Formats: sequence, C-alpha cells, structure tokens
Amino acid sequence: MYMSFEFNCRTNDNVELVLEGSFFWEISDLEAMVRFTNDTTGDICNHARSRFIELVSKVTLQEFMTKFNEIAEQVHQNDNTNFYTQRGVKIHSLEVTAYHCAEASTALILEEIIQETTNRMNRFQQQESENEVQLKQIRGDIEEEKARGELIKIQTENSNAKSKMEGLAEAERVRSFLSGLVEGLPEMDTDKAISMWRTLRKEDALKAVAKGNTRLYFTPTDANLSIENHEHFRENGWVAGDESK
Repeated sequence: MYMSFEFNCRTNDNVELVLEGSFFWEISDLEAMVRFTNDTTGDICNHARSRFIELVSKVTLQEFMTKFNEIAEQVHQNDNTNFYTQRGVKIHSLEVTAYHCAEASTALILEEIIQETTNRMNRFQQQESENEVQLKQIRGDIEEEKARGELIKIQTENSNAKSKMEGLAEAERVRSFLSGLVEGLPEMDTDKAISMWRTLRKEDALKAVAKGNTRLYFTPTDANLSIENHEHFRENGWVAGDESK
C-alpha cells in the first residue's frame, strides 16, 4: 500500500522544516491489526512523525540536507520497538520526496544554500571532467613517447645492422683485392697495395659524385698535388720561371 505524509520538524540549529514523503507498506497480520487499532494509517503516520522529530532534532540543517535519505531509512529500519508488528503491518520503504522551510525568510536562505551547493557540485564536476581530459591527454602523450622511443630503438638497431653488414662487405672487398694483388704481384708490398686500394675507392667516390649535383672537395694531400715555385732572382728583381731572357 502507498501513503503520503507531510509534517513539520525542527533541526538542531532551530530551523523548522516541512517534510513531504511517502510510505510503502503492507498488512502482514490482519487479525492483529484489527485487534490493536482502528486507525492503522493514522498510527503509522504519527509514529513516523515522532521518529522524524527525534532524528532531525539531532542534526543541523546542513547535515540534514546531505543525508535526509539516510534519516528516512533510520526512521523505520532502526526502530527497535514492536510498534509495527503489534499492529500487523510491515514497512517496505519510507522516503522523503521534498522539504522546505516553514518560514519564508529561512526558505530564502535555504534556497541560496541549495543553489550554492548545486553550483559547487557543478564546478566540481566540471573540474573533474577537465582533469579527466588532461589525464587522457597526458596518457596519450606518454604512449606516443613510448611508441616514438620504440621506433627510434628499432631504427637504431636496423641502422647498426645495416652499417655492420656494409662494413663486413667492405672488409671482404678489401681482403679479396689485397689477396688478388698478392697472388698476381707477389713482389708488391702491403703499403703500396693499400695505397692502390685507396686510389680506386677515390675513383668510386668521384663516379658517385658525378651522377648528381654534389660537390666534392679534396685537399692537396687527398689529390696528391704539390705546389712548386719556379720564380728565381735576377739582378733586376724577381722574375717568373717562364719569362723569356
């Protein structure tokens, strides 16, 4: 069965409230109900009112606003009397559906408190949403950096492996070249053979450069160049080597 109620009670900080709510109950023992009372709904409502007055008087308005549902549960769940069993009824639930201050001035203050509480909760939820977005962004950045680090690691390993393979191939070419020279020209010493190999490698480098627009600069040592001065001194001064007498 369903039954609504409305009654006044006062908080510990002397704020008079008007509570509105509802009961859901059933008859568990018809004989006991008929024998004990002829106004079951009135008894239930009055008993609930007494319990509400008792519990609400122990809390402030602020406390009531945050846990009025808990207080409503305590009204019937923590009732240690045999009030309901004597009357053959069972309460399934008791809920506070609304409340307001009995005095208009206090109601205005309560409305401001509720509005501020709502605004604070909205700001808190907004901040939580912003924090969640930032956290996801940070996690995304972390995953991106991890992936980039793995990519760099793989690229480095591949580059090292490629360089190693190229080095081994170059060493094999040098070994084959020097072995061929030793077999074909046994009188040639090792230093001269190495110098010949270096000359051939320079030729390969020049061919590679010639295919593009790249410029290659050689030092006199690399090009095996020497600069000679053919000027000589005469009585009338210095003259170039190719000047006619």
